[in-house]
Amino acid sequence: MATIVISGASGFLGSHLTRHFAREGHRVVALVRAHSSLRRLRDVLDLIHTAPADGDSLGRILRAHAPVAAVIHTATHYGRGGSSWAELAETNLCWSMRLAEAAIEAQAACFLNAGSALPPEVSPYALSKFQFSQWLEWLARRAPVQFVDVKLETMYGEDDNSEQFIPYLILNCMKHTERIALTSGEQRRDFIYIQDVVAAFARLVEFHGLERGRQPPGGLVTYAVGSGVATPVRQVAELIHALTHSRSALDFGAKPQRPHEVMWSQADLSAMRALNWSPQVDLREGLQRAVAWWQTHLEEEARCAG
Repeated sequence: MATIVISGASGFLGSHLTRHFAREGHRVVALVRAHSSLRRLRDVLDLIHTAPADGDSLGRILRAHAPVAAVIHTATHYGRGGSSWAELAETNLCWSMRLAEAAIEAQAACFLNAGSALPPEVSPYALSKFQFSQWLEWLARRAPVQFVDVKLETMYGEDDNSEQFIPYLILNCMKHTERIALTSGEQRRDFIYIQDVVAAFARLVEFHGLERGRQPPGGLVTYAVGSGVATPVRQVAELIHALTHSRSALDFGAKPQRPHEVMWSQADLSAMRALNWSPQVDLREGLQRAVAWWQTHLEEEARCAG
């Protein structure tokens, strides 16, 4: 049985991917840092093998679990919380390169990078993701591993990081925060539900990893993964406000747009559709599921506190 290695397995995307592949019966190696919480993985810990992401043992870990069908790289640093740009570059470039080199050393069938659709000028985070994609292009000309760069649009769903836009808005609306300061909301984003993202990665692993014999090894391919719909941020905020029956005031225009704000982002899904994948959950249904999850989560927290 081939192995699927997932970096950032305790994070939002990584935990959903780990849960999916483990429940599908694959041998999953979850790479996690020593300080990471395994809360998101507690229901599948008996189905997976966890391994340390810290230190210089990545090559040894991957070789020990060969053959490796796919390395899925979701670990990332957003540059928040007062961290330095050097720390961001260490994770998003240096550590990511070490993982890619370990995949080559272990002769993995494919390496899937959870990249970003953001242009590099938006932020240091976006710049680092863009630069790692450039490194993948360089590596792909020199190694027989199939490199797959997945340009992700704006993900959302159950158990997302609370500081992200959609959960931040859900939580504030649920708590009936008196006034929620927002930008004008004119910018359009491609919002994609997390289970659709998981299905996209599953299809890519199947095509480029588990069915490796059908294609020549090596090279770099890029896929855009999103809903294929550019929705105004204001519309999303108003929908969340309605779904939560909130009494909060949405103060559009109270915050300025960020420097280099992207006003339109929409995935071209033609490459993914050619692999018989398309998003199945529309925005309203996905937000309903996310709101329901946060409602249950808050109720559980209240019970534990009481």
